[in-house]
Order: sequence, then structure tokens, then C-alpha cells
Amino acid sequence: MHTFHYVLRALLMGGFSYLIVKLVKDERLNYYIAPRTELLVKLSALAMFILAVVFVYIALHNVTHKQKPDCGCSHQPSKSKAKNIIIYSMFLLPLLLGLFTSDTLLGSNITSLKGVNLATSNNVTANSTASAAVTAESSAPPSTVSSSNAPAPAEVPTAAKDSLDTLFPFDEYTEMHATLGKKLYEQDTVYVQEAGFIETLTTLDLYKENFLGKEIVISGFVYREDDMTQNQFVVARLAMMCCSADTEPYGILATYSHGNHLAEDTWVRITGVLTTTAYREYEIMDLDVSKVEYIETPSTPYVYPNDGYADEYDSSITAY
Repeated sequence: MHTFHYVLRALLMGGFSYLIVKLVKDERLNYYIAPRTELLVKLSALAMFILAVVFVYIALHNVTHKQKPDCGCSHQPSKSKAKNIIIYSMFLLPLLLGLFTSDTLLGSNITSLKGVNLATSNNVTANSTASAAVTAESSAPPSTVSSSNAPAPAEVPTAAKDSLDTLFPFDEYTEMHATLGKKLYEQDTVYVQEAGFIETLTTLDLYKENFLGKEIVISGFVYREDDMTQNQFVVARLAMMCCSADTEPYGILATYSHGNHLAEDTWVRITGVLTTTAYREYEIMDLDVSKVEYIETPSTPYVYPNDGYADEYDSSITAY
């Protein structure tokens, strides 16, 4: 009986190792995890393969020597069949799902559950406001403490400062976005590149007054909320932090005269002029679309955080 447990464990470890290797070979590992965690997952495949070999060795040793692999550490398998079935099923079911079910890219299905993020600057201004409040609280009476949704400037602008520094004030949380904003501001057309999708949208939203009237080009899948007009839709991408379970939809609202003809989950590249509009009592960015192009689904459907994008930004990249 003990031998059976070690054989089953070897099969499970070997199966998971094979699944990871297969995903890597088929270039589908990025459907499930972010690039920064790929090395750890690949190393785990090696570790599970080694465990499988060890379990096989123990099982064979048990058969040839006709003795139970009892180390005296109270690690014997449970004698309860029901308990063993439950424990092994927790490993076997996800393995079988991974091996025998087809991959499904997330899109409007997950977006409708989580809701699309149309005000990406809230992610950084919340930290900025909290930081400003703590600083003020430690240096002034409570009656003088105030908060603001706008990024707090690191220092008071002076007439001698460059005009871009005045247009793009920043604090410790928004410095990267200010740096990127200055670079984007100098471009006639802002291309929202895949490598900096989240950072570019956040920068445009954070300093949207500076980019009103600017031509924007962005790609993603079409998504709609129930309360949007027929001509409104969102161009969205799913941002993955670590794995597919923590994906969060990011996008920008677009208004197009033929928007109602665009089916959900269709991948498009749109060109439009940046404006603002009121949506659910908030002022958000809105693209007045002048051109729509249908594109193929990217080989990597997700986008990922890139804290170094402001320094890596390359204005020569105009499409993806």
C-alpha cells in the first residue's frame, strides 16, 4: 500500500513537471503567469521532476527489499480512503484540467466581472494624497491638514523652471509619470505602447489637461458596459501582476460614430483625439475616434507593470 502512494505521488509530480514544460514549449506559459515569475515556475518544474524520481526510487526500493518506507517520523499515508481521495484529488483535478482542456484567453468575460479601470491615475493619487496628509499632519495643527486628488508637487515652481516642470508637477509616487509625461508631451501623436500600456494610460489620466486635443493611438479589445451609449465602447487590455488570477482590466473610453458595429472582444487599433467626458459622475478621458483598424490578437494578450518604462520609452515604436 505504501508503494502505491509513492507511485501516485511520482505520477503527480511528473505530470505537473510535464505540464509546465509543455506550456513553455508551446509558448503558452504567458497565458497564466507574468514574465517576471517564469524563471521560478521553470525551476519548480525541475524540482518536481527530481521529486518524482525520488518517489520512484523509494517505491522500487520498497518492492525489491519488501519493506515499508517507514522513517519513524510519523509520515505514513493516512489509512482513510476518503481522506486520501480528497487529498490526491486536490492535485489530480487541476493537473487533468491543465493537460486536457484548451486555453481560453480572458477578455470581456472577466472584465464584466471585475469592471474596467477608466481612471487609472486613482491608483497613484491615492498614495500621493495619503502621503501628503501624513506629512502635513506631522508638521501642522490638525485644522490645517487637507487632501487633494491632484498629485502634490515636490517643490514650488519658479519662473526660472522649465515650462515642462510646471506642467508636470510630481511627488515621490508620481515622479515616474511626470518624467514619462514630458516625453509624451513632445510627441505629435502619442502611441500607447504595449510595453508601457499601464504607465502611459496612468500618465495621460494624471495629467490629462496637458494632453487634451492630442492625437492618441491605442490597441486592445472592445468592451462595453450596459450604461454606455451605442457609440461608446472601451479599448481595454488585461494587466497581469503575477498570474492570471490577479488580472485587472485597464482601458480608455472611446466615442465613434459607428461604434455600435464593433463586436465585443474584437481586437482593434484606434486613432482619436483626447477629450474628457462625464461618466458615472466622474470626469474621465474620452477618445473622439477618427480611425478604427481591425488587428490580430497579440501573441501576448496581457500587459504587465513596467516601473522602468519612463526611462525605456522609445518614441520610434508606433504600433503593435
